[in-house]
Amino acid sequence: MIAKMYSLSLLLFYTEKKRMLRALQNLGVVDLNLVKTETERIKRAAQNVTGLRKSLAQILQAKRELPQGSVLPEVALPHESAAQLNLITGLLQQKERYEKALGELAEQYTRYAPWGEIPVDGIALLAQHGIGVHLFSGSEKFFDRYDFGDQCVEEISRGGNSVRFALLTLHADAPVIPFQKFAVPGTNLEAMRREREFLEKKLLETKTRLAALATGVQSLMQSAAHLETQRSFETAKHSLEADKTGTVYRISGYFPAARLPAVKNFFEERKLAYEIGEPAEGENPPVLLSNGRFAKIFEPITGIFSLPDYRELDPTPLFAPFFTLFFGFCMGDVGYGLVLLSISISLSLKKSLRKIGLLGVILSAATIGSGVLMNSFFGANLFVRDGQGLIAAKSDPAFFAAYTVQGKTVFPAMTLSLLIGCLQIFTAFMLQSVNEILVLGWRYGVKALAMLMISGPAFILAAHTNFMGLGFDRSFVIGPVAVGRFLTSVPEQVAQAILTAGVVLFFFFGSPDRKFFTRPLAALWDFYGFSTGLLGDFLSYIRLFALALAGGLLGNAFNQIAFMLLPRTAAGATDYASPWIVGTVLILVVGHTLNFALGALGAFVHPLRLTFVEFYKNINFRGGGRLYNPFRRAQA
Repeated sequence: MIAKMYSLSLLLFYTEKKRMLRALQNLGVVDLNLVKTETERIKRAAQNVTGLRKSLAQILQAKRELPQGSVLPEVALPHESAAQLNLITGLLQQKERYEKALGELAEQYTRYAPWGEIPVDGIALLAQHGIGVHLFSGSEKFFDRYDFGDQCVEEISRGGNSVRFALLTLHADAPVIPFQKFAVPGTNLEAMRREREFLEKKLLETKTRLAALATGVQSLMQSAAHLETQRSFETAKHSLEADKTGTVYRISGYFPAARLPAVKNFFEERKLAYEIGEPAEGENPPVLLSNGRFAKIFEPITGIFSLPDYRELDPTPLFAPFFTLFFGFCMGDVGYGLVLLSISISLSLKKSLRKIGLLGVILSAATIGSGVLMNSFFGANLFVRDGQGLIAAKSDPAFFAAYTVQGKTVFPAMTLSLLIGCLQIFTAFMLQSVNEILVLGWRYGVKALAMLMISGPAFILAAHTNFMGLGFDRSFVIGPVAVGRFLTSVPEQVAQAILTAGVVLFFFFGSPDRKFFTRPLAALWDFYGFSTGLLGDFLSYIRLFALALAGGLLGNAFNQIAFMLLPRTAAGATDYASPWIVGTVLILVVGHTLNFALGALGAFVHPLRLTFVEFYKNINFRGGGRLYNPFRRAQA
């Protein structure tokens, strides 16, 4: 649900505006209506906050890169945030210079290592006397065939199908020959090694000094929080609206209704002029989601698309059960569910990933339950069916597993996916009606109610008449669920009456903004869109079954390929003692890891799509809400 908000209008005298803003920031409850301002001070504070946060990550990275057991020196950290940032920036720049120099040196060393030790000083001395020494390289075959004539050539080394050689001339210019020319390096390999050792030592010292700053991470985080607090204060200060005299300033905002006593007490104690009331029509209060333990875990999913508008229903507790069902349906395997459960539990033990871990635990429980109902364990039968399976039982709970009748395979999971889709669509129509009543008034909730009154009885009448001979009649079942008997328990005349009333409401009361006698004509197009859209939405849910089927078939295929490697014993049994068991295990691990990753991705993306497209469309979700962000001190 969305927490109720109160609007606040506050007047401040010019002599007390800064002091009261500080107090309001310490209270940390009111979401102020701020004006986007970019003063030099605000820009500088924002840049310093970004710089400090990046520096924190680089300091911790430098600490991880140090060898185990490194002794860290004591590095005094300045108290001023600007000085802290200058110190860290200087060390990071120094580290970058050493790393760049080492990279260039490594490239040069790799280039000249095949040449061996080049007498750089001797070549320079010869050059002073007018003798040129020029270095070349080329392929062995071409070098052996080439006619150098009377040129003075000295082979230096061979390797990698290449020949490296020196050519001497009595002048400084190199001759033009069809070989790759190498410039004479400034230093020899030994000097390069010494320089590399020096640079590595200096880089290690710099990294050590950076890592030593990790002891002051808390101080750096506090500095970043202080700068963020300062930035938000400056923004609030520049959002104050002055009256004509420039002595009284006004600022407005919103706060949760649950904090009303604390807010009123705050203003009464300071004898401030304020006004608290309900948000007026046209205002856009911030959105604070306030859900129970289960739905709260799904709030990050709500934020992926958009927060709801303040005045509409929060869809989180409404889609959370369906999303869980959809995910479990798509994965539908006990083995994969257990893997996901172990990953989720390990994530939930970390404070920063606890919400994701708890969400994973819920989704993995749904996956395990779905796997039991659909009889799947890493692509194999969990319960023995047709002589294959892991657990033999007289009766098992795999109610929606595929089975064969007269040579034809029946998939109860396919019709089950459509049934779940129907339930979500009908739920969405009910919620749309409530949503429209809350946002626009009761007249606007009639259309969604009419759509429910049409679509629900339509299924009941289809079951009574065995529509188009599809077998959708009183005997129609999905596993143990007697759908046909349930639908036909509603008398046909009652269904017809409800459907007729729904059509009347749709055509005459579905467009309350139009004149009464023009509504039926306008409703024709809406009815066409509704009927075709309902069919499309209904069939869209079959993707749940398709994903479950694809995952099961792929897992089973990996099992078959893996065990095909194992030979048979003389008695005809599989020889698990064969050396080929290594290949079998490798195929199983790689194959099921790939299938698990693809299945988890599909099981998340497709329920997300069903939620944000089919469900949100049918509840007429508006969205566009802005997150409640109170004016408060930043925490380290």
